[in-house]
Amino acid sequence: MVGLGPSGYESMSVGARSVLRSAPTVFVRTARHPAVDDLIRNGVSIRSLDHLYESAECFEEVYARIASAILDLASENAEVIYAVPGHPLVGEESVRIILRDAPLRGIATRVVGSASFIEAALEALGISLSEGIKVLDALGLAEVHPDPDVGNLIYQVYDRLIASEVKLRLMERYPDCQPVRLVIGAGTPEQRVLDIPLFELDRHEVDHLTTVYVSQKE
Repeated sequence: MVGLGPSGYESMSVGARSVLRSAPTVFVRTARHPAVDDLIRNGVSIRSLDHLYESAECFEEVYARIASAILDLASENAEVIYAVPGHPLVGEESVRIILRDAPLRGIATRVVGSASFIEAALEALGISLSEGIKVLDALGLAEVHPDPDVGNLIYQVYDRLIASEVKLRLMERYPDCQPVRLVIGAGTPEQRVLDIPLFELDRHEVDHLTTVYVSQKE
């Protein structure tokens, strides 16, 4: 399993680029990532698993199907290269499932990392991890709650529907006017950081490269 880094081809590690260039085919969780177009231009054969998003009712089902598909391929082939945005071990549920289930099927795994979205987001925000930051999955805020005593970095804010859910969860612990920083396209040439009040969170266009940061509650 290989990390694509937070943005384009240049954000990948040397090891990741080497593995991807030498693979006959690379399976990617999603083609909606800047590095995928760069890989195609470099002659890498890409097969996307985006179609599994369309046939599932929730993200949990999507990730379970993706993991199952990769494991099935690995059972039939000597080697399967599966690439995901950022670092495979940071916020990648399909990777977690693969690592859990692969030994049960006698499948060996290897992780080749690149920088995760965290480094790119922190750089865009101009803050340090040493300040104390809790990293949260936007899809799991019902189980793992934001902590007003530290900064919170919330990823997987894919669309306005998820942004609306994140807003409601945050409003349970913060005032409506709590300052929020919306990081869009961290690490890419189109990177933007918007400083907005919490109640406006779902009024802005967001995409698959969007992260929300909420500072410590005063």
